[in-house]
Amino acid sequence: MLRWLIPTVLCLGVVASSRGEWVLGERRELAKLAAGAVAWEVEARDGSTRAIITGVSFSSANATLRVLDNPPDARTGFLDLLRGAGAIAGVNASYFHEDYRPLGLVVSEGKVIHSFETAKLLSGVFTVRGHGSMELVRSSALGKTEGLREAVQAGPWLVENGEAIPTLNAEKLARRTAVATNGKGEWALVIFSPLTLAQTGALLSLPHLAGDWKIQRALNLDGGSSTSLIALENGAPVVQIASFGPVRNYLAIVPCAR
Repeated sequence: MLRWLIPTVLCLGVVASSRGEWVLGERRELAKLAAGAVAWEVEARDGSTRAIITGVSFSSANATLRVLDNPPDARTGFLDLLRGAGAIAGVNASYFHEDYRPLGLVVSEGKVIHSFETAKLLSGVFTVRGHGSMELVRSSALGKTEGLREAVQAGPWLVENGEAIPTLNAEKLARRTAVATNGKGEWALVIFSPLTLAQTGALLSLPHLAGDWKIQRALNLDGGSSTSLIALENGAPVVQIASFGPVRNYLAIVPCAR
């Protein structure tokens, strides 16, 4: 049975938005996962605007992120992909064309699925280097792509140095997916009910949104109809929020080998 709305602690936060102030409400722990990861959900309000934020937080000391490619000629269900990779959770990842060709750099297990692209939208890259370190970097600062073990290029950049990017679009509403970190080993995969990019950045800049740490960097992934999240406990889904159609690839949380 999927578990939802399990009350744990009251975590209140306030951040100014373009329309007023976001107030972060009760944080609900949905499940404790393997490798110390936690699935959670939070409701936030800004006047009459309501947002539901769902995520999975984890430490890089216990788990890593892998890119799971899902080409149309060998398409597998999201849940089966996660199970096959030994993953405990995952979200949709990069943008893709109508024929499901990826947009921007995609690397999976050291294999370059698609090359780096220069485009205003593709402002950031999630990377895992050969030695295992995970980073969120600006596309302009990525440098050489040789030696990357995993990578997804996406955008726009949502949070930098703990602050929301001030130029984010404040008009278009859509479901959102993001990857975020404090730059010190704490990470989160997060999805949002329909919001603008500006609202998404504002919420990600709230202290303690993803745990007892503050997000310093966050990158927007593909969203809208692609937004999806699954969290697994002993191989069974305890959180399952589906996309509205197939997507090309996913970011998955995989426990570190011991």
